[in-house]
Amino acid sequence: MMVSRTIILIALVLILMATWSQAFRLLVFFPIYSKSHSILGQGVVSRLLEAGHEVVHITSFPRDKPVANLTEISLEELGKRMKAESEKHDTFKLKNLVGTGNFGDSFLFINVVYEIHKNILADPLLINFLKDPKQTFDAVILEWFFADEIAGIAPLFQCPLIWFGSTEAHWQILQLMDDVPNPSYNVDLFSASRPPLSFWERLNELYIMIKKMIIYGVYVVPLEKKIYDDLFPKIAAERGVSIPSYNEAIYNGSFLLINSHPSIGSPYRLPQNVKYIAGYHIDSKVKPLPKELQKIMDETKDGVIYFSMGSNIRSMDMSDHMKGTLLQMFGKLKQTVIWKFEGDLDNVPKNVHLVKWAPQQSLLSHPNLKIFITHGGQLSTTEAIHFGVPVIGIPVFGDQYVNMRSVANKGFGIIVTLAEDMANKLRAAIEEMLINTSYKTKANELSYIYHNRMQTAGDELVFWIEHVAHTKGAPHLRSPAMTIPFYKRFYLDLLFISLLLLIVLVKITKIFICKIFKTKKSKKEKKN
Repeated sequence: MMVSRTIILIALVLILMATWSQAFRLLVFFPIYSKSHSILGQGVVSRLLEAGHEVVHITSFPRDKPVANLTEISLEELGKRMKAESEKHDTFKLKNLVGTGNFGDSFLFINVVYEIHKNILADPLLINFLKDPKQTFDAVILEWFFADEIAGIAPLFQCPLIWFGSTEAHWQILQLMDDVPNPSYNVDLFSASRPPLSFWERLNELYIMIKKMIIYGVYVVPLEKKIYDDLFPKIAAERGVSIPSYNEAIYNGSFLLINSHPSIGSPYRLPQNVKYIAGYHIDSKVKPLPKELQKIMDETKDGVIYFSMGSNIRSMDMSDHMKGTLLQMFGKLKQTVIWKFEGDLDNVPKNVHLVKWAPQQSLLSHPNLKIFITHGGQLSTTEAIHFGVPVIGIPVFGDQYVNMRSVANKGFGIIVTLAEDMANKLRAAIEEMLINTSYKTKANELSYIYHNRMQTAGDELVFWIEHVAHTKGAPHLRSPAMTIPFYKRFYLDLLFISLLLLIVLVKITKIFICKIFKTKKSKKEKKN
């Protein structure tokens, strides 16, 4: 009897374990056709595949070889066409971005993001995939990048939507999951300020928030709503499902994964269904360097400085003057300089090595690397923290400014303004960082904080995706603020009633006072 009970108990435990550890079918879609955004998308896919799940990945950067349990819907041709179109214009070439301010905080940025999403959602390959009745999923993971209309994808498959934020947390993405954050300490992603804010900075942040709410409400939302209404209801009808309206769909996300961490950015107050997962894309085992680079890194006597402007900004697009002065300045240093440069240059100093591509994580992990000169993208900033490398930032546009301000405020980096004659200032920053050991010390301290988690970033990412799929959208984690109308959240109804009562009270008081004076006047007249 005891044996049979034990067998039954073991069987029940095994059934429960099998149920809980079931493999899910998941859709991953990062719409932005950028190498850095693709790295984030591929990282999510890799972590999910390692956990034993089946993944369908809509991507502009398909893998070279097929992978088990992975189906790729390739938008590579569309991505190439859009990239070729953007390269026809000189707007985004590095030499033309000098002194232009932050492109991310402009109407041009809004229109570029809109055009990207419009073109992708009009692609026949994607539309046919969305129409396919055989496609079913347990959850959809979508990158949110200043465009809401892609929220319509999840309802087509009647499954939970998990948003992914590729940048630091900010009010425009956090409002999808909870109240609009307070601008007195939640600054705009493209803001020049960092908390704590002065009176005028707080006033400016409030102005920026109100301005963007008006711009998006009046200009962007109608454009996105038209795309949503023209596309998703028709596909839903073909699939035999009903979908929510545009306004309902964008606020129906079950979870938000943020590609940041308090060691990197600001420790914002997050709702229960928002989690930091920065660093999940970094390989658990660092890949070996190519032999030539390994030799350079190993044999250097005074250390190595690595200079890269990322995957979207090309150093070869600098002006001839900027390239020449930087080469001349690098040549005067004792350190070896590895410069990620997409072309060839004449008269390159002996201590400078130009490489068209470099395994960044492998370089940053080498003990002889002293300084990382970067544009300040989120991936590069995260990798610098991961490996404890001090940073000199030359931000160009987008979130690079806010990333580098965080780096400077935390004490492990220096900002150099992008300019034609920045070589001297860059050299001064290099010399300061080599002499002052506080930058390296702070980088190591923050790296410890970054690594000191209950589980790795990759494991946490997988855990929360599985949790959302298991619990059919994790409704127990959703903020009650999302079910309360705007006027109730901000007590506008109470304010209206209070004003109404005040008006009534003033009128009654006025009538009462008038009657008193009228009565006194009447008595006085009778007496006379």
